[in-house]
Amino acid sequence: MLLALQINSWNNDRFEAKKEQLFSTNLQSDFKTNLTELTSVYQGTLKSYKATINLLEAIKGDPPLIKADINMMLNDIINKLSSLNLISGSLDEITNTGSLYIITDSELKKLISNWPYNEDDTADDIKIMFDNLMEVFIPSLFDKATLRNIPLPALFEEDTSLPKVSNSVFTIDYNTSLRTLEFENQVYNNALNVLYTLNQYKRLEQYQRNTLERIEANIK
Repeated sequence: MLLALQINSWNNDRFEAKKEQLFSTNLQSDFKTNLTELTSVYQGTLKSYKATINLLEAIKGDPPLIKADINMMLNDIINKLSSLNLISGSLDEITNTGSLYIITDSELKKLISNWPYNEDDTADDIKIMFDNLMEVFIPSLFDKATLRNIPLPALFEEDTSLPKVSNSVFTIDYNTSLRTLEFENQVYNNALNVLYTLNQYKRLEQYQRNTLERIEANIK
């Protein structure tokens, strides 16, 4: 009887060890994919931030503003931002099935448990950034710039089946429309929101790298 119990325990340990390895390899794949996604989104967000700073400097100075240059800045500010699409299938499987106990590395358990916090914290900053962009910054341009002359996102430009948008026939003097205290404050506010998101992306990246390191240390 004792031998049978020992064999059953041994078989159960083997099953859980194999399951832990399967979880680990799936987590490794997910976190590598997420790091690639995060790097791409971070680079686009960084371009948006740099363009925002360039616009701040341009409207502060005295030299005449060149419409084409301003339109390219506005293009980068608006169109270089993209949503962050992270996958969490392996993490969800572990947490939703109550299988976290199978992970024997206590540090990895802690990191996995912290996933919802890191994901939600990042999502909050992204929402604030996009809400400000769509509800404050872009509307502030309605009487200050010819948005129709800003290049379309590359994704749409590549789709040859879509009708092209012609340039606006309206003219506006950017030197007077953009060089106001109100607009400077709106641009600066946009820069701050993008900066907060960039900082959160860096924190999320460090969390993902730390977790991936622990995952790979447990793969045999």
